[in-house]
Amino acid sequence: MKLKVLLAVPYKGNSIYELRKILSQNDVDLYVFPEGFLDSNTLTEALKIIKNEQKYIITGFKDLRNNGQHKVLVIDNGKIVDEYTKCILTKGEKEKGKQHGEKITCVNTKFGKIGVLICYEIHFPEVARIMSLEDPIMLINIIGTGMYHDLQLEQWTTLAKARAIENEVYILGCSHYEEEIPLAYVYNSVGRCELMKTNECGGFVVEVDLDKSNAKVINYLEDRVPRLFNVLYE
Repeated sequence: MKLKVLLAVPYKGNSIYELRKILSQNDVDLYVFPEGFLDSNTLTEALKIIKNEQKYIITGFKDLRNNGQHKVLVIDNGKIVDEYTKCILTKGEKEKGKQHGEKITCVNTKFGKIGVLICYEIHFPEVARIMSLEDPIMLINIIGTGMYHDLQLEQWTTLAKARAIENEVYILGCSHYEEEIPLAYVYNSVGRCELMKTNECGGFVVEVDLDKSNAKVINYLEDRVPRLFNVLYE
């Protein structure tokens, strides 16, 4: 089974305009928007647009009622059907008093479970691994801004490739069109790059082969020895 997915790289600061534009120009199974794309001020109008267009969306959401807490929302034809709260925060986010989520888990979608790593969470293999224990059809990394420099781009995409390889699952990512290097990327379940877009805005459509994500040729998960990992939690 193949799933047609659009990775949105929108301009930041005009989410309703960007949402209308991207939804009207493309017809796919799933639309993915970056971290913080919607917020408490734009959500109601966005839900009406999504309902009118009859689309299925995964998007970043900034909860302004809760000190800007970052979440991901799954929206089916204008109805929020699931959500996940960012669990791993940057130093800057913690200094601003943002609150982390209480449970690392996949979101439920009509296609199957999907693990959504919110921005900085890509740096922590434990997050992707915990999500992978739920056998997701793919991982998604929604990013707030583009990369600040070439080294960060190299590091970020290397981490994404590693998450794909070690969990034998597709990983897709996208950011806003902001900062030095905005991006959208896809790595398949063996770590091969199927899409890499930098310095381009708009929507980028890819086909995700779910059979590859399900294959688990090596199945690293079966070789874990959790009792030896206790030091990680001390």
